[in-house]
Amino acid sequence: MTRAKLVPRVVWGKVVPWTVAVLVPVLVAGWIWWRESDTGARWRFEDAMDSFCGGLLAHREGPLFEGLPVGTMLENERRLRQDAWACGLQSPSLQVVVARLREGEKERVARVVPEFRGERSPAPVGGGRQGSSDGHLTVIVVGCRNSADRIAVSVNSYRSREEKDEHRVGGWVDSDLFRARFATATAVEAAGRWNCEPRAGEALTALPPVLAAEPVGQANGACAGLPFARDRRLDTVHETPPGRGGLVEKCTVESADFDGAYVFRARFGLAAAQRSGGESTGHSGDAGADGSWLWGSARCPGDAARSPFTGYLPPEARTAPDGRATGDRFGLPAFRAFAERAAARHGCTDLKLPPAVR
Repeated sequence: MTRAKLVPRVVWGKVVPWTVAVLVPVLVAGWIWWRESDTGARWRFEDAMDSFCGGLLAHREGPLFEGLPVGTMLENERRLRQDAWACGLQSPSLQVVVARLREGEKERVARVVPEFRGERSPAPVGGGRQGSSDGHLTVIVVGCRNSADRIAVSVNSYRSREEKDEHRVGGWVDSDLFRARFATATAVEAAGRWNCEPRAGEALTALPPVLAAEPVGQANGACAGLPFARDRRLDTVHETPPGRGGLVEKCTVESADFDGAYVFRARFGLAAAQRSGGESTGHSGDAGADGSWLWGSARCPGDAARSPFTGYLPPEARTAPDGRATGDRFGLPAFRAFAERAAARHGCTDLKLPPAVR
């Protein structure tokens, strides 16, 4: 004889009262826990991040990054093209672009690596990583061991008034390192999603010291080794710290005797494809000169495009305080020294400079 199964008594349209008494409190308690508990908030946040911006953003705590705060607001998610996303975060306030650049791909690099336009010269992030930060924009590039592809991440931030004041007075603030670590971890996270074996690099624990305005005799970064003695009026330099992984090296030389400044700049990696409007006007060929502008280029390891070097020579430097025309004695040899040293730091070869500075 078949044993009868014991089941709750259910009548169509009705539920036995004890079932309601048990289920309703359980469901209500679960809903309250899901909405109000820290664990529930974390689960909801991680569930949203697993799909937001293609699921490419680092958000969990790990060796490279301390994780995004639970409750970070997500906005403006856009797919730019295949293997490229842009999105926004609030609290912290960040605009992020993540992209895989395939071998030989040059188009739309500007959407991944925007111009560094901060008040501070971009500094290399260090840690054996390729990347730079100027306090507003941070760009990290991770190469793949199993292909010639590269993963690029740019993080643009909106600063509070307090942070801007701190930047004007001193060096980096805590949020600068947070953003650099977030960008690095995101590049590695995206590499894993895109079947890229990321090249080795260390976790960022500090950013290189910010070099404030210095006397020419103390230049030890991008301005080091320039022939300052050719013009005794030169007194102040602003320079990026040295670092092979930097995307941009910049040296600015000023004088109290004239308003203009000498500006020398080198771009490497993905930044080699970036030239601001003023720099690119009238430039053609691998090297040349036009008025106050000088330009050259070199071949650097791992880059399809030649890395550009530019120099601006201020017209004011050609005139003495009393109005006498003196000519420029510093700009041409200084551009050569800057380009040679920057190219050597980055392992570049085939440096081409305009004939006037050879």
